[in-house]
Amino acid sequence: MNARVSAYNHLPAALQDKLDICQLNEFSLLFEARQPTTMAQLIEWVQEYRFYFYPCLHRYGVIVFRGFRGVDVAAFNRLVQSGLGMTPWNAFNTRRMPGVIASALRRYSEHLLGAGDYRRYLSQSAVKLGPVESSIQGPHVEGGVASERSRYLTLFCEEPAPYLAETAMADFHLAYLKLTPELKHRYGQAWNQFYYLPARRLKWYDRILLRFSPFTIQQAAGQHTGQERLVLKPSPLVIRSPEMQQPCLQPWQFARNTHTQAYAAAREVYTDRGELQPDSTATGVNLHWSLADMEGNPLPWSDDEKQALFEQLYRDAYLMEWQKGDIAILDNIRIGHWRMNGEQGNRKLIQIQTNAFNADPLWMGHS
Repeated sequence: MNARVSAYNHLPAALQDKLDICQLNEFSLLFEARQPTTMAQLIEWVQEYRFYFYPCLHRYGVIVFRGFRGVDVAAFNRLVQSGLGMTPWNAFNTRRMPGVIASALRRYSEHLLGAGDYRRYLSQSAVKLGPVESSIQGPHVEGGVASERSRYLTLFCEEPAPYLAETAMADFHLAYLKLTPELKHRYGQAWNQFYYLPARRLKWYDRILLRFSPFTIQQAAGQHTGQERLVLKPSPLVIRSPEMQQPCLQPWQFARNTHTQAYAAAREVYTDRGELQPDSTATGVNLHWSLADMEGNPLPWSDDEKQALFEQLYRDAYLMEWQKGDIAILDNIRIGHWRMNGEQGNRKLIQIQTNAFNADPLWMGHS
């Protein structure tokens, strides 16, 4: 879809001869410069007309800015902070350490938890995302492994991939609406439960560093009896977006125990993208994902239900084909995302997470 939308009629009069607005799909709006325009000018427009852009973001889920001159990481950061008035907040770097220290701690966590999607911090806030693989990631909201996470996700394409490697996006409210009544009830009451089995035995310095993390060290049970595991506080599977009051699923599909179903779903849906490999993050990190009620009692979740959910999300996705200089703002409750397969080339995708919030009070079970 690439047609003008009804929102165009409500575009502030001062911007109607400056921006073209069209709908990329049912939840994505594109704002494109009509004539050569600098990022400095876009930042001024966004700052002045936040009262317009924020309702668009909440009403649709994604807004994209395209065709502006002078786009770089610094200008991207100014648009996020000065233009949109957002506060950078990264779930991995809540203490806002310098980029070099955050990157070192990220590498440390990879060694402790297992090889994953390593990303490099360019600053306290801006992160260069990991390289493209021959795999398709699982659907997730950013930071969805914990209740405290970023309200918005902002992305800047410094350089697109030479082939494929789109960012897939899905409407997690629509996904909830498509569930059966039985699943709506069960998922609406459910809490995500995550824990990691460390890739190696914990050392004394691990225990010191983990005191400053969201993990609790517990003794594993069952087949892993005697091994320690790193447990995270439960987080809601379904929450309501505060502005639109829409129930939205909140998955984090990087768990080894659910990746078999996600991988099967990807191969079932994306039959025209060449040979797909398992996602290295899900297979390299020993993360376990299960569902429980508020009291911690396990809830049933069959392999067939998992695969059906992942297939639905994959089928309903919009594949964002990046152009150089694109900036996308995502509602990180309503819109989930994942990386598609392709060629890395010189691809550079920069991310800034913003506006910390706590998902717990928005849990469906409170309503």
